Amino acid sequence: MKERIDDLDIELLKVLQRDARRSYKEIGTELGVSIGTIHNRITKLKNVGILNGFGVNINNEKLGFKLCFIIMIQIDGKHTQEVLESIKDREEVLACFHITGEQSAALICRFRELEDVQNFIRDLNKEKYVIRTVSNMVLKEYKNSSNVLL
Repeated sequence: MKERIDDLDIELLKVLQRDARRSYKEIGTELGVSIGTIHNRITKLKNVGILNGFGVNINNEKLGFKLCFIIMIQIDGKHTQEVLESIKDREEVLACFHITGEQSAALICRFRELEDVQNFIRDLNKEKYVIRTVSNMVLKEYKNSSNVLL
């Protein structure tokens, strides 16, 4: 049986999006429900796969990763999954997408130095089934979030 998501679940997710470190007591007080209800709702949201964990929002630039690139990759179609599986866990890769269109994939990557970018792209182009890459440097980030804003 599929769990139903109601208005309280949505409000709880909004609170967690703003600050996932808040205590169940604080959240319960804000939403006008008990600590037990908050606990049960969070457990339910985890169990149905809506809440996949709690993370940290890091300022990449302050850690020295000032260069952001969107890299498009054209891959021999029969080997797209194989190629993407081989590169998705590289530390530079923040996001890896199999896409439609002329290109097969899009990567969002972070680098410290231009030399790191050059080495990464050189390595990509050496992959057996990679046909070509197109690299775009991000000049300014106006929004960067992987979550739907509720």
